[in-house]
Amino acid sequence: MTTILKDSDAASDVDAHQTIPEEAELATGVQALPLRSASSSHKFFSQGFLSLADQAVASITNFATGVIIARSSSKEEFGLYMLGFTLMLLVTDLQTSLIATPYMVYAPRFKGKAHALYTGSTLIHQVVFSLLATLVVACAAFASGLGVGPRGLEPVLWALTGVGALLMLREFVRRICFAHLKLKTVFLFDTFIGTGQIGGLLILAHFKLLSASRAYWLIGLACGLGTLCWLWTNRNLYHLRMDEAFADLKRNWVFGKWVFASGLLWTGSTNLYPWLLAFFHGTAAAGVFAACLGVVSASNPALLGIQNFLGPKIAHVYAASGQRALRTFVLKISATLAVPVSLLTVALILWGDRFIALLYGSRYSGNGLVVAILALNLLVTAVAFSFSRALFAIERADLDFALNLAAISIMLTLGLWLVRMYGPLGAALGLLAANLVTSVVRAGAFLRLPARTLVEQEAN
Repeated sequence: MTTILKDSDAASDVDAHQTIPEEAELATGVQALPLRSASSSHKFFSQGFLSLADQAVASITNFATGVIIARSSSKEEFGLYMLGFTLMLLVTDLQTSLIATPYMVYAPRFKGKAHALYTGSTLIHQVVFSLLATLVVACAAFASGLGVGPRGLEPVLWALTGVGALLMLREFVRRICFAHLKLKTVFLFDTFIGTGQIGGLLILAHFKLLSASRAYWLIGLACGLGTLCWLWTNRNLYHLRMDEAFADLKRNWVFGKWVFASGLLWTGSTNLYPWLLAFFHGTAAAGVFAACLGVVSASNPALLGIQNFLGPKIAHVYAASGQRALRTFVLKISATLAVPVSLLTVALILWGDRFIALLYGSRYSGNGLVVAILALNLLVTAVAFSFSRALFAIERADLDFALNLAAISIMLTLGLWLVRMYGPLGAALGLLAANLVTSVVRAGAFLRLPARTLVEQEAN
């Protein structure tokens, strides 16, 4: 698909908040690093290191949480935890698409009071979104009490009704810190929450009180304490005004509606697999799939840390240097990420079954092929990440939405059949097929789109 890139209404609306030229230090591309001062280069690599350290903390926290629950409970209980986790992934991905991603794109263009007002508007949007999501989860809990859905899910849903908003606010704070490139702050924030979360789970497990629902109550408490501390210590960062919140909501929706729709399709095409497994094969199958995903995710804190840093960085590169620098930056980053992730993929293919038995117990062994396929999916995701964020940066989330239609179509057709026939293995194959198809098309769309635009600009 080739489309001429045009300035959208969302971009022009930013003038209402007095946009300014970005500082020279934001005009970054990989090729420009040798030309920078030593201090700028040091800052760049320092930020990268902090991003890796933070993601290591976040990944270890999630990984350790899953291992503790899996070893302290049955496959069915771990499967229920996984179903609740997919719900939180869904809502946090949607809030990131609708709220955090527009903030990441527009925030670098503001300063002073305008920046504080825009941040305050974003916080108001987040609170309203959290309340609406909580209402939906409460309705699901009522339905589960009436016998709808997997057996045993009701306590998990009521726990998420009580603390889900706190989990969403935690992710909101992380995204705001990443958008500001305040990586030391988010590292300390995640360390505080992770320490409380893991410590509390170990205490519950020691006294044999741990269950999926109790785990979410404890996680919510840890997230709530950390979020309240951040809101208080950073209260000068945001100013709350309802009139500004309504105006900014209109601006964000012009751009964010496509990011939101794209995120809805993508999260639906990935996070519904555990629910399909629970429907066709029971919550134990969802637990097995969760363990396989856990093995793969345990190996990629570095990748996620880099992505958390690169998402805002891509927006900064485009805002400061334009499409030509963005294209070069994305290509080099994708090629660079492919090398180490390929090594991780090979290791998981060779020893995935040993890893899953070692980490989650012998009852989860025999699923090495599922781990291998999920590892290949990890490689595809790593290479394609920058292309998706680049489409957001140039305000063409509508293209990303169109491409994700393919992912949801594959899930509803091939993926559904694979899950029904082959269980966790089918879910892994469905994920890989959808991701591979959409990633190839997405990369091609981005690479062709800027080239056409640059030709037109030079001709004018």
